[in-house]
Amino acid sequence: MSSVTLPIVDNELKVKAVTYKSKYAPLLIKEISIPVTPGSIVKQNELLVQVKATSLNPLDCLMKNFNKGWLGDRVLGCDFAGVVIKAGSNTVFKEGEEIYGSFMEVFQRGTFSEYILFDPSTSLVCEKIPNGMSFEDASSMPMVSCTAYQCFQFYKGDLKDKKVLILGAGSSVGSYAVQIAKHYFNVGTVIGTCSPRSSDKVFKLGADGFVDYTKGVTSKINELLKFVKINGKFDIIIDVVRDEIVIDYFDSLLKTYKENGVFVTVNGPYTDDFKNIGLIDVLPSFRRIKQYTKYALGLSNYKAETEIVHSSDTYGEVIAKLYEERGLNFSINSVRDIYSDFQEGYDLIEGGKIGGKVVFKW
Repeated sequence: MSSVTLPIVDNELKVKAVTYKSKYAPLLIKEISIPVTPGSIVKQNELLVQVKATSLNPLDCLMKNFNKGWLGDRVLGCDFAGVVIKAGSNTVFKEGEEIYGSFMEVFQRGTFSEYILFDPSTSLVCEKIPNGMSFEDASSMPMVSCTAYQCFQFYKGDLKDKKVLILGAGSSVGSYAVQIAKHYFNVGTVIGTCSPRSSDKVFKLGADGFVDYTKGVTSKINELLKFVKINGKFDIIIDVVRDEIVIDYFDSLLKTYKENGVFVTVNGPYTDDFKNIGLIDVLPSFRRIKQYTKYALGLSNYKAETEIVHSSDTYGEVIAKLYEERGLNFSINSVRDIYSDFQEGYDLIEGGKIGGKVVFKW
């Protein structure tokens, strides 16, 4: 790594990054300054990474569209993949290692930058890239795959041969939930809700069946009830798209908490239109509050949990095992050049309903 010439002037790293000031301000590529530690560049707990690829999450659009401009220029993004240029002595990484990760802190710069300087111990994800995985693939998965994996942590017991329902199986989080359920936890039956255009993909990921949500609520519930009548109730229902109507049918669809049954909602908005999102779109529904309150007070037989992504000691091992043994479907919509296509790629995610991540090469 000694051959890399870093653009450092007066103990500040000068790099290009995708920035914004507020909801109403445009995205811009501009030069920013990252203060570095004199002499060593990094502190003992820090990494300096040359970013090779980044990807957009809906969360990135949410953070921009709820930004009032009080914090000044912000750097977009939280997912990344790249090469360690400098590693602090207290980190577990070495110079030259290829890593991927995700960090999300209000006062921290984002990942859409030529270089990023951060503390890996406070990151949501920071892992070595498995052998053979590209930077583009690695950058596409941290936030969504970690979220999917952690949904299963609410189930107490062995998931082998159990029955899982994934609401929104065609989404990025849902796609990883299907793969993790079937190929890591060896779930017996995985049923997913998705549109017909996503059904082939969902089957290839490992699902045993799908329910077409586009036919309407009545048709969807009837199909699920038909499945349960033949096969028995679900052990875990994972809702990644806030399809909370199933809460009204727990008695018919979900095993009780005494049988280890659990319903997990991925925290997020009720809309895919992130451009016009409002506060009401991210607040919990009355139906959800009612069910969660009943369970908390011991008045419901059904356990309901909310998944808010956080760091995990076992996540990296799970991803590496899946990739090395079976490969992974990375659910990528497109790979774009950051310098020419950053606005077009952002617009795709902000508009919703594109199916897959947008990845940018640096």
